[in-house]
Amino acid sequence: MIDRLGQLLRDNERVYGLLCRDPTLLEIELMAQAGYHIVWIDLEHSPKPVDEVVRLGRTISHLGMVSVVRIPELSRTHVQLLLDGGIEVLVLPDVRSAQQASEFVQLGKYPPIGGRGFSSTTTRAGFTPGVDQKETLRSANAATRLTVMFESDEGYEALDAILGVEGIDMVAVGRQDWAVGLGLYGDRAESDLGPKIETVYGSASRARKTISVSVSSPDEASHYVDLGARVFFLGVDVTIKRRALAETIAPFKD
Repeated sequence: MIDRLGQLLRDNERVYGLLCRDPTLLEIELMAQAGYHIVWIDLEHSPKPVDEVVRLGRTISHLGMVSVVRIPELSRTHVQLLLDGGIEVLVLPDVRSAQQASEFVQLGKYPPIGGRGFSSTTTRAGFTPGVDQKETLRSANAATRLTVMFESDEGYEALDAILGVEGIDMVAVGRQDWAVGLGLYGDRAESDLGPKIETVYGSASRARKTISVSVSSPDEASHYVDLGARVFFLGVDVTIKRRALAETIAPFKD
């Protein structure tokens, strides 16, 4: 079993993806054609069922990209089925304690790191436990990335404890939810949260966690490169489609 995200990071200084709330197979093919590396499917803000997400994830993998799914909540149902179905990176939103991060690892990693249930027919293992079952589980743990999102002051206060949980591989920040939860908007949100977000990424870098960040411009991306970010999400599929549709019809309406 191959750590495909690790392989991408070894081959590229930075990797790029999109956050998708309504992806189709055609759009995923177009993303691969355009040179994207990662597809983030957002189950937190999407009604898509797990079986459809698994099918999309397998297409993403077959096209040479990495599949990422943000789950709506921490449950065995979501974690087990998505990982057994071949999803490579799981994202847990709004992590507020080391205990919550530990529970995520228990569901997402095999022993001895966690307590994930074993299946002899998982997609990424080629539907076989292999000749050396112990090695299969070791490689599966290395190839399965678990991401925690910081989206509150409570999570921020537990930052070091959360980053210290063995089995947590990646870090992201939910800037909008964090700001809205504090009643912050516009410039006030940027001035109040900016230093905290930089602290999160600085601590994650020192803890040797892979950092992912959503950006809206190359200049913004350059700022986060300096903070150690390697994985960049360049927008939301719905926003991109809405803008493209508006820009297409505008000249005719004028």
